Amino acid sequence: MDVMKTIVPRSPGPWGGYSGKGWDDGVFSTIKQVHIYMNLHISAISGIQIEYEKKDKTSFWSQLHGGLGAGNDTVRKINVDGENELLIGIEGFYSPVDDNGGLDAIRQIAFYTNKGKYGPYGTEIGTYFSSSAARGKIVGFHGKSGVFLNAIGVHMEYF
Repeated sequence: MDVMKTIVPRSPGPWGGYSGKGWDDGVFSTIKQVHIYMNLHISAISGIQIEYEKKDKTSFWSQLHGGLGAGNDTVRKINVDGENELLIGIEGFYSPVDDNGGLDAIRQIAFYTNKGKYGPYGTEIGTYFSSSAARGKIVGFHGKSGVFLNAIGVHMEYF
């Protein structure tokens, strides 16, 4: 009997709204940094940008997903030690945003690592979402965005 020898990531989500342009960063070895752009006046996550590490140890920054109408954002930066600390899950809230044409956007997001929790960033408004608590790590993100981060999902590599 043949046994599969490669790890195939699964992609839970995205959670949030259906509007905006779909995006998918793909799958990487690990995540080094996450920048969260928050519009405190509107209580919504404007955008997200991620620094990934490839298998050859080179770094790659994603595009800014969302943030297209912002200018007064507050940026929160998460630095993850990809050797000893791994992103393992996300949770948050999404709901309609008037400045997004009444369409859903991410209102709050938190990131879990094997060492603890970063966040929550934003305001607890609307419908709760959470990625799986299975043993594994996040190796990429996907979602929808426009003026705001409308939806987010994860690519998981399970152990």
